[in-house]
Amino acid sequence: MAFKGGDDAEEDFGVKMVELISTSEADYAPNLRTAARDPDVELIVGVGFLLTDDLVKVALEYPDKNFMGIDTYTKWTDAGGLKEVGEVLPNLMDIIYEEHKGSALVGALGALVAIHYDKPYIGGVFGIEIPVLWKFEIGYKWGADWAISWYENNYPTQYAAEPTTSIVNTAKKERVLYTYTGTFSDITKGYTTALPMYEAGAVAVYNIAGPLGIGINSVVRDIAERDGLENGPPFWIGVDANQDWINPGFVIASMMKRVDFGVYYATKWVKDNTFRDLVESEGGEITLGVGTEVAGVLTEGIMISTGPLGELDEFIEMGVKAEELTGERILLGSPEWIRGKVEAMREAQPSWMWDAVAELETKIRTGEVEVPLAFTADDIAFWRDIFG
Repeated sequence: MAFKGGDDAEEDFGVKMVELISTSEADYAPNLRTAARDPDVELIVGVGFLLTDDLVKVALEYPDKNFMGIDTYTKWTDAGGLKEVGEVLPNLMDIIYEEHKGSALVGALGALVAIHYDKPYIGGVFGIEIPVLWKFEIGYKWGADWAISWYENNYPTQYAAEPTTSIVNTAKKERVLYTYTGTFSDITKGYTTALPMYEAGAVAVYNIAGPLGIGINSVVRDIAERDGLENGPPFWIGVDANQDWINPGFVIASMMKRVDFGVYYATKWVKDNTFRDLVESEGGEITLGVGTEVAGVLTEGIMISTGPLGELDEFIEMGVKAEELTGERILLGSPEWIRGKVEAMREAQPSWMWDAVAELETKIRTGEVEVPLAFTADDIAFWRDIFG
């Protein structure tokens, strides 16, 4: 996704992107320094929470260069005593996301799907347990709880008649089956973690572990083949990108965290000569989310793939380009077939399900409801005591 943002910036702003790949954490600082030494480089982007301290170190070494981190919290580290906690470096910007709000939307959707299909659970496969993922976890659980309350309030007769197999009759602390796998790379763990969730009755499993989604998808494909299914359930829920195209008909939706937007915006701000002004005015931290603004301009970065299918086409096109570059098959079918499968799957679900999710998004956007943000050990302990 970061690459996509740089690719789009190349096209729109006439810049050139150079990628430096880190094979381990030991590569972070050397790669950042290599980029900073290049006299033609105007912006150095570090992607991921784990680059936080190294971004601070190298930004201090190269004060004339602009640095930006995705999911980093450089303002809140002392980087081994190199600066004060809370100190903002004038050349360093953090871009963070309201993942808790997007996760609330897909959590609500998952619970509503579980109600519709009389399933007792939804699931979540997580990567390494770090604060960024706590935001996903609690948002997802909170969204499921909101949806069940919504259903009770809007369809009280049906709620009262729900069978014991329905999620509405599952204890609040047990509605979401979840596991932190401790990895963002072991695809097999995606499979072995998701499989028992589906076997226990989860109608959908949320991928919060990057490439482990490949393993989750493999479970769904195996179940579909075994049972002769053309569409879900079982479903899975995509993350970060629009992943609906990966297995159309079996991905109920994706929580899109537009990391590409973050890279694109930061590049634009450097080209507009407003980057350092925004670092100062925004306290070194830009939040992209639902209804978020930067300097009075709507600047969002979180969405759920239940709206128009335009963004689906955007990601299908990425698959087409990848096939052209690699010569390997990536898409399961033609773009038209994928779009048709996704549309048919959505139309097969009851309209009240989508209406409820849209209502929640509106209430989040207007501030009528507030999704809890869990980012500290105390936060996560508090909310797990409520939601499990």
